[in-house]
Amino acid sequence: MLFPFSAATKGFLWVVFFGLAKTFQYVGGVIIGVEGFKRLKQYFRSKRGEKL
Repeated sequence: MLFPFSAATKGFLWVVFFGLAKTFQYVGGVIIGVEGFKRLKQYFRSKRGEKL
């Protein structure tokens, strides 16, 4: 890798950032919920249909 850190430091940073990314992903899914996700899918499908 390009960063001048030890392998242990790189591993630790990877775990921290990956953990944060997954946490935000799951929290966003919980906040949106199933109905919100369906609405988002429908919204993006309708937008794609308008462009064609």
